[in-house]
Amino acid sequence: MSLSSFLSIARSALIAQQRAMDVTGHNVANAQTAGYSRQQVTLSAATPLWSAWGTIGRGVEVADVSRVRDTFLDGSYRRESGSLGLATTLESLLSQVEGALAEPSDTGVAANLDDLFEGFADLANDPANSSARDTVRQAAARLTQQLHRLDARIEQARSDAVEQLRSGADEVNTLAGRIADLNAQILAASGGGRSAPDLEDQRDLLVDQLSGKIGVRVVTHDDGTIGVLSGDTLLVDGGAAQQLVVTASGGGYGLGLAGGGTVDPQSGSLKALVDLNSTTLPGMSAELDRFTAALVAEVNAVHRTGTTLGGATGTDFFDAAGLTAGSISLAAGILASTDAIAASASGEAGDGAVALRLSGLGGLGVGSLGGRTLREFYTQFASSVGTSVANATADAEAAQTLVDNSDAQRSAVSGVSLDEEMVTLVAQQQAYGAAARLITIADEMMDQLFQMLN
Repeated sequence: MSLSSFLSIARSALIAQQRAMDVTGHNVANAQTAGYSRQQVTLSAATPLWSAWGTIGRGVEVADVSRVRDTFLDGSYRRESGSLGLATTLESLLSQVEGALAEPSDTGVAANLDDLFEGFADLANDPANSSARDTVRQAAARLTQQLHRLDARIEQARSDAVEQLRSGADEVNTLAGRIADLNAQILAASGGGRSAPDLEDQRDLLVDQLSGKIGVRVVTHDDGTIGVLSGDTLLVDGGAAQQLVVTASGGGYGLGLAGGGTVDPQSGSLKALVDLNSTTLPGMSAELDRFTAALVAEVNAVHRTGTTLGGATGTDFFDAAGLTAGSISLAAGILASTDAIAASASGEAGDGAVALRLSGLGGLGVGSLGGRTLREFYTQFASSVGTSVANATADAEAAQTLVDNSDAQRSAVSGVSLDEEMVTLVAQQQAYGAAARLITIADEMMDQLFQMLN
């Protein structure tokens, strides 16, 4: 081996160990950086020199700088993140509706319904009593107002879901665009088969953020770029990203692509918002309207058989046109005067037969409600909302635990341990010192050679 070859080997060792120490220092500097993956240097023996005496080593070279990452753990984290986004969004919006129900309490719909029937019972005992008549009207008014507020809260929750859906779609588009841009940068930086670990970390952090909004799967391409799918829709492919749009769908709103086609997310906050706006909240409104329509129909049917204090018959207690929770109201005559309450069957003084029948409606099954009483139906409705919130809360807690566990497992693989990096740095420093010693030896050999020549 020539002296120049010896120097070349020493030089390659110095360069390689310096690069290795640079990477170790980079790891230490980014130990607390979100999304950062520990990097490692891959060293390989340089291509040997072929000679008549066989192969002669030419030192070491840096083959690659790569990051330590487990794609299986990444996929697990993103699945759980999608479940967490779904559950927390459901919990947040459904809690608004549950809060408006105020059940059980003395001010909710169930309590006001009981007050109305109790008011009719008191009126039956003294049908001409103006105070008893006023109590009935006030109870009915409170009931209608509570139904109005509940209907408005459901509509507000639905409106909030639409706004959040639009905002979420914009955020997904921004993230998808940035992922596509990073794909292009990674492709440009990875020429010659080299990796771009810092850019890949930035890209994976964006994918993590995206997974909480819309459930995603990642496909890795041979050129280092990735494809990101939501359901069966390819949102990002290499340097190209598709744009989400909010579209009207079956009386609600869903997600589509700007270029046409639909998107069916399987998890994430956008999945929750689509379901809430298209199915869950409309279903609640329909059930509440069903209860209201039955209340109006049953009370009016009995009330029409009675006689008012003025002798009128066939009158309504509730406005017959107000068959929804948002439109229910007392009949105009009742609003004008409590004398319009038909408590009597015969019109004779002291006859409270119709008021008694009205008070008994609370215990009668209603055909349109599947044979359940008005109170039973509403109680089941309120209970179903509470159960949905409780389930969403439990799902959110479970998903948070799984997300934390997945993140901890990823950190155990990809995270930077300062203790380990210090040990590695000491070994690299020693290797660097040994390479420097080779240079010193080569210098001494050079001096000896010059002395011999002189």
